[in-house]
Amino acid sequence: MGIVAVLGSLITDLVTRAPRLPQPGETVLGDDFSTFLGGKGINQAIVAARQGAKVTMIGRVGTDTYGDNFFPVLKHEGIDSTHVTRDTTVGTGVSLLVVSTESGQNMIVANPRANLSVTAEAVEAALHAVHKQRQGDEKVIFLTQCETSAISYETGVRVAHDLGMTTIWNVAPIPREPLPDDIFKLVDVLVLNETEAASLAQCPVTSVETAQSAAERLIMHGSKHIIITLGAQGCLWSTGTDAKIAHHIENAFAVKAIDATAAGDAFCGALAASLAADLPMATALRRANAAGAVAVTRMGAIASLPTLAEIEALLPQ
Repeated sequence: MGIVAVLGSLITDLVTRAPRLPQPGETVLGDDFSTFLGGKGINQAIVAARQGAKVTMIGRVGTDTYGDNFFPVLKHEGIDSTHVTRDTTVGTGVSLLVVSTESGQNMIVANPRANLSVTAEAVEAALHAVHKQRQGDEKVIFLTQCETSAISYETGVRVAHDLGMTTIWNVAPIPREPLPDDIFKLVDVLVLNETEAASLAQCPVTSVETAQSAAERLIMHGSKHIIITLGAQGCLWSTGTDAKIAHHIENAFAVKAIDATAAGDAFCGALAASLAADLPMATALRRANAAGAVAVTRMGAIASLPTLAEIEALLPQ
């Protein structure tokens, strides 16, 4: 099935539900409160593992109870946690989420904490260890986001590329600091949602047509494939050179959205596992869309992530 090495965040989500999302300066009375384990890194790792990939998680948590809670989950999901280290001075990351009961949309404030203390040395050592585990022509996918330290994910992309791994970078959230121009040339698959694509391409993304324009700008940075997720419209896959770019729309699955939390993570995890299994990009994107569709039908992060059976049950649509 292939190997997926995920460098990413481990964050405890503190979630409240309200009839609608508040406006700036407004207080809205909530309906419910729950605590979930999450973080883009572990969410994506779990989905990849549930698709049958051999998954290694690279990250950092505190020595607090929040940090303790992740290791039984990683073990249960069959994910190698050897490279998830503990920080004795900084606590485990937390996120505050407000979810609208009317639309299923959410607002999130993430405080990465220990995730930002992941070092370049730790990432390099972990990826070399994963590379040594590779058997024969087994495919290795490196998947990362932007909820760990900048030096960690930039190092991850560079080292993974040098080791011959397929690199997937989910540029979420968009970093505060400028990204190095040369790093995009080392990225095989760049994954963004509409907001992230608009920010990185510096143009509005409000439709399929404007998403294509953004993708054409992003292609010029050097990545081989640009994937822009478009919610209920599915996703846009763009590839080629600035002289000749091909666009393909992969349609979404029709489901009733309850909570959009972790839908993008489900998409990325399924995409990585599918590419690790050496499936064609179009097939991988359809499976990724199915994974995202399942995730929006349930509350929470890890609690909403799809199994292989759930993804395959949705595919015939």
